[in-house]
Amino acid sequence: MFGKRKEPHRVIIARGETVRSFTISPWFAGLATGVGLLFAVGYIGATAYLVLRDDIIQSSAERQAQMQLSYEDRIAQLRAKVDRLTSRRVLEAQSIDERLTAVLSRQQDLDSRQSRVASLIEKAAKTGIRVAIGNPMPQSKPDRPEGLLAFGAGTDTGDTGIGGMPEPIDLMPDLQLRGSQGAQPPATPVNAPAAPSTATAEDKRASLIEDVSGSLARMDTEANLALEVIATSAERDHAAIVGAADRLGLRLAGMPARTATEGTGGPFVALTAENGFDARFERAERALLALEKVKQAARGIPVRSPIAGAPISSSFGPRLDPFMGRMAMHTGTDFKATRGTPIQAPGMGKVVFAGRNGGYGKSVEIEHPSGVVSRFAHMSRIAVTKGQTVTARDTIGYVGSTGRSTGPHLHYEIRIGDKPLNPARFLTAGETITPIIEN
Repeated sequence: MFGKRKEPHRVIIARGETVRSFTISPWFAGLATGVGLLFAVGYIGATAYLVLRDDIIQSSAERQAQMQLSYEDRIAQLRAKVDRLTSRRVLEAQSIDERLTAVLSRQQDLDSRQSRVASLIEKAAKTGIRVAIGNPMPQSKPDRPEGLLAFGAGTDTGDTGIGGMPEPIDLMPDLQLRGSQGAQPPATPVNAPAAPSTATAEDKRASLIEDVSGSLARMDTEANLALEVIATSAERDHAAIVGAADRLGLRLAGMPARTATEGTGGPFVALTAENGFDARFERAERALLALEKVKQAARGIPVRSPIAGAPISSSFGPRLDPFMGRMAMHTGTDFKATRGTPIQAPGMGKVVFAGRNGGYGKSVEIEHPSGVVSRFAHMSRIAVTKGQTVTARDTIGYVGSTGRSTGPHLHYEIRIGDKPLNPARFLTAGETITPIIEN
């Protein structure tokens, strides 16, 4: 039932005549065998390690060298990236400095331009041309209560109006011309919450420069538009005055004779940032000078009504003579007015006659710089003397009925030499040019 019990081993050792014997138990024999096997395995393992150690060390060294090379490459790449970023920052800083220098130079140039434009705008205002500065340009002309004239012969009604101001040219309805001295971009409201930002100082400087550059560009555009408005308005008014003088057959004092065809030409040269402003400024300045010169000459044309708002009782031309009852030539225009109504000079000039003149009764004659002579007859009283210089609207006398007259009225004539002209043509021209030359 039970296994067979192992017996101990007996070992006999004989040395010469001596014989010894040992008894070894099975457990001890097994332990000795195990130790021997373990020693054999250890010995074999150590031998194998010594044999393979060089290969293992070499492989480990190669792996470490590869890792070191990889780390060194990574470090080199990072250093190159840092160098690129540093170089870029340096270049960006240089670029920002250059742009800032350019913006400051442009601002100084624009300050000079704005000063010139402001001076020209002030000159234009004295000439009667208004350019809105920070306010919308007016969209309609203001009312003028005076300057009404009736052309219906022998009627007290049916008045038609003269007067009014020329409307501004519609190039830019809301022209905002701002000064550029110390110009800054719009500031953030004080109570506005600050938005979080990760922008660098260079980015903020670049953004500020962009804002200032945009503001300067808008101001430059507005200055150029102001010059366009001034030039176009002055040229328009100049053409209106010259055209009115041409229709009257007059040559304005100091103005060159106009030819039927005026030659123009020359190569086409496009406007650029370099020559655009100077060209526009010169054109506007030249147009203002020409306008002022022609306005001064036009003030020598009698184009105002001698009695504002008075109806016409008898027009220029053939009519039935009130005394003789037959057709005769009426060489002037009769304005119906009550005795003592002031009579105004229709334009600047020099009084060449003041006194009684036959059928004209008490009369005044004014020689105007345009070569035209205006005559006023049937006055009750004369308010000027011969040789006196008068300007438009100066009172030269009062309505009466002296001389060959049927009742109180003003007989008004326009003459060139001995030739009488229709005063209505001058008064019609006055509707166009009077608002211009009186500004």
